[in-house]
Amino acid sequence: MKISIAEGLYLILVDDEEGRLLAAAEKRYIYGLLSAALFDLIFSKKLLLKEGKLQVLEHSGTANVVLDKVLKKVQSGTSFIEQISSMHDSFKHIKEDMDALLVQRGILKREETKLLWIPLSERMGNANYAFEQEIRNGLKAMVLQNAKAPKSFIVLLSLIYDCNILDEVFPERDDFIDAEKSAKDIVNRAAVDQEVGIVLIELRKFFANL
Repeated sequence: MKISIAEGLYLILVDDEEGRLLAAAEKRYIYGLLSAALFDLIFSKKLLLKEGKLQVLEHSGTANVVLDKVLKKVQSGTSFIEQISSMHDSFKHIKEDMDALLVQRGILKREETKLLWIPLSERMGNANYAFEQEIRNGLKAMVLQNAKAPKSFIVLLSLIYDCNILDEVFPERDDFIDAEKSAKDIVNRAAVDQEVGIVLIELRKFFANL
């Protein structure tokens, strides 16, 4: 995946037709994006996940403004769930940050709805759909063809399920059933190490109680 897990999740969270967040994820998307960002930082070795606790390994920037903001808020010694819970209120505007980041990268674009040249509302549209298409294709190959997937895609599928938007990627009923089963069995994937698997299980319980 050429973009971060957080960016990939956000592209799925934004309705392609309406250009707005999917209603099904309104209560969960901030926790979902924060979780994705923490996994990005773990996989890029800015953070260490050991015995269920996060440790900051490196404070230097990532060249990704959203990940940098999250990294600055991480407190060593906290659990994954404690960390996303404590950061939630500080990231109520994470949507705006993600919009700005993806516009700057040329992946999304701002579009205005007008009436007689008067702007009425703003929505986000795809400026380069290839990024989202790659993600959708990768997720479908992983689920429907049992293709080997990198850990970033495995985490992304789990978070898409947690955010209640699995049907956005798998709208067909039979495909959705397969995707749901794959998401529930995600920790059995070979690419998922024990530490990550434990967190994914904890996240599943956390999101279920939101």
